Amino acid sequence: MREHGGVLRRSAVLLPVLCLVLTGCIRLEAPAPEVTEVDRQEALPTSLDAGEAAATTRLEPACPAPDPAEVVSATTLNRALSRIDFPQWQSADLGATVALADGRIFWAWGDTGRERDFVPQLVDNSVLISSGNCFSQLLTDEDGPFFQRGPDELTLWPMSVVRLDPTPADGEGVTDVVLVYQSRIQRGDRQWDFLFRGTSVAVLLVGADGVPRLDRTVQLTTDSSDYDQVNWGAAAEPDGEWIYLYGTRYTAEAYITGRELYVSRVPLSDPTNAAAQEFWDGTGWQDEPGRAAPMIGAVQGTSQTLSVDQIDGRWVIISKEGGDLADWISMWTSDSPTGPWSDPVPVLSSPAGHDAPAGSRNLQYTPLSHPDIRTQSGALLVSVSRNTDDIELLFDEPQRGRVLFAEVPLPRP
Repeated sequence: MREHGGVLRRSAVLLPVLCLVLTGCIRLEAPAPEVTEVDRQEALPTSLDAGEAAATTRLEPACPAPDPAEVVSATTLNRALSRIDFPQWQSADLGATVALADGRIFWAWGDTGRERDFVPQLVDNSVLISSGNCFSQLLTDEDGPFFQRGPDELTLWPMSVVRLDPTPADGEGVTDVVLVYQSRIQRGDRQWDFLFRGTSVAVLLVGADGVPRLDRTVQLTTDSSDYDQVNWGAAAEPDGEWIYLYGTRYTAEAYITGRELYVSRVPLSDPTNAAAQEFWDGTGWQDEPGRAAPMIGAVQGTSQTLSVDQIDGRWVIISKEGGDLADWISMWTSDSPTGPWSDPVPVLSSPAGHDAPAGSRNLQYTPLSHPDIRTQSGALLVSVSRNTDDIELLFDEPQRGRVLFAEVPLPRP
């Protein structure tokens, strides 16, 4: 095991969870929206077209075509990310990735800090595309988050990303279909107030010019304010004819900050069809979400968002055992997407930072793996989100809110 320096974040997760650890109760600050079910059915379509924003989508600045022989390291990626000084990308958390057909890497980010002359300075999400150690930002004339809020005004936070081969129905010249699974988040009046209300999936098409354009956004789960619902799409991995969608659930048990882990699947040929989603009940697949059974319990549970990847025939989880308040990144392995899973093995130190005095917390959370990015050492590239609980300090020193990369050994066959 190796020490992992630096700092972490989804502060909006950490502080409410800390209250739960101490009290065993939950207090959701974000008020429920005053919308009737009839209004919701009329106002919130389950599928939203991208509209005019897709026509203005562009990549800035330009990067060279990827070199198939090029490999990177955690060191070179940390250096490349530290050099980014884009007006609309100064800091961001998450950074879920997938490789495109031409070897470039698609990065989906959560809360993104921008330069001070932008209002608001913090937006819900952003997208970067990298070629080796060169990064470009995916921009539109909307001048806000890349994934815009819908009529419900809910924030869209990316969780996981999947790349599919295009079909003739996707149009001529399309080289990639990218699915970005997103949590719909209701924000409150204060920095730490948020409530998960469901999962949507954004569909992007990469054209012959290499620019990913948003095609549509589809609600995968219905709107719900239940705090203990399963967060489907917390991780996603295609295999064979299916995309396996993993979900985490917070149980609100006293002193338990890990999340239960569940798995469902959708057909690779129809990935946005919620009616086709099947749920693992511990012994088989069925179509009732209420019968889904956890594969991993909350005591040894994971963070809210995690990585599940198939690597060299093994299924590998990268997360924090015990949730984002834990101080170590761990690895679970299995021969199957449904488990059983090995006991978690700590692989990297990642101090959560929540025990420091308020206003001086350097936070680390949401570790992810990036098996599509080849490293010089052959080890598995992982990242951890970083932040501070002082938002003005983050704006002054955005390096505090950029992910940090490291490498860990791959699991033995």
